[in-house]
Amino acid sequence: MDVAATVSFLKEIEKFKTCERVCQTSAEGRAESDAEHSWHLALLLLLLEEEFDQQEIDHAKALKMSLIHDLPELYAGDTNPYRDDVSHKEEEEITAAEKLFSALPHPAGEKLLSLFMEYAEQQTLESKIVKSADKLMPLIQNLCTNKQHSSYRKSQVEFAEVTEYLDPYFSGGPLDRLYRNLLEEAEREGVFHRA
Repeated sequence: MDVAATVSFLKEIEKFKTCERVCQTSAEGRAESDAEHSWHLALLLLLLEEEFDQQEIDHAKALKMSLIHDLPELYAGDTNPYRDDVSHKEEEEITAAEKLFSALPHPAGEKLLSLFMEYAEQQTLESKIVKSADKLMPLIQNLCTNKQHSSYRKSQVEFAEVTEYLDPYFSGGPLDRLYRNLLEEAEREGVFHRA
């Protein structure tokens, strides 16, 4: 291990803790960070691990993917899929991933870049599961902060916008059941903007 390069990388990604997302935390006035989001996503995948035992899934790979999937936002920034221009998001994140992971020596940098590219390309079961689970997190976060400050209401995001954006990520299985349950609860609890 190249100690100096590893420590330098860890210092660089410490800034990930300060990358703010649109969603708020339950502490009023404090945005969720990308690092907090990634941790929350990893725990969701741990909780769902038994649900996928019938399929051939590399759970360790899915957890690793969840922990690094947003790291390129350190340079590319977070985007709101409902209100921001996301037309170049994928290209910007790939460029950011190449820059970030090239700071690591071989083979660590190549491994992380390969894992990120697998996530971005969405061709494997693990990448699809992580992406779908990732899409659930804002629903969960908005349910946690609904009474004080729903980011959906603040950005005037309506139920129909959310389902149009999210529905393609869910087509049966445990994540789909969780998605439908979260949607129903969010609609009932008034999480979304009403015109």
